[in-house]
Amino acid sequence: MKRFCLLLFILIASSQAESFAQFANEPIGLTTRGFLITKEYYVKCGIEMTPEQLVKLFGSDPNMLKYAKPMAVSYSFGRLFSAAASILITYPIIDSLRDNTDPNWNLAYIGGGCLIASIPFKIAFRKKAHKALAYYNSGYREANGLSIKLGSTSNGLGLAMKF
Repeated sequence: MKRFCLLLFILIASSQAESFAQFANEPIGLTTRGFLITKEYYVKCGIEMTPEQLVKLFGSDPNMLKYAKPMAVSYSFGRLFSAAASILITYPIIDSLRDNTDPNWNLAYIGGGCLIASIPFKIAFRKKAHKALAYYNSGYREANGLSIKLGSTSNGLGLAMKF
């Protein structure tokens, strides 16, 4: 019985180091699916995340707040305009199928405008999400940009490139 307890204790102690489900800084990947209409998915630890989950993940990380807030705002406005567009477009269609009267097609036109207005917010969210992913995956380090300076040297005018 003592051998069994000792063996069980050793097994439990040795397996503790590898029993964590996720690493703290597991990188988040970006995959796209679709042929003509592509959709982006965010993947962490083999699990696909929706944009809502990505915003929640970055919002709970104190190092990501400067990226999470603008990303959440653009995502929220994009979803708000898309939801308004879907309601305003489908209401006249359902009204025309239900009654024999002429529906208010101005609502559908306004819904089309809301749908078009949601596109820039969705594009802005995608760009901000890509920047946030690059910052998160690099270990919270800003990407150094390329800088070119024009200056005079002993041989005349010259360019200094720093990267």
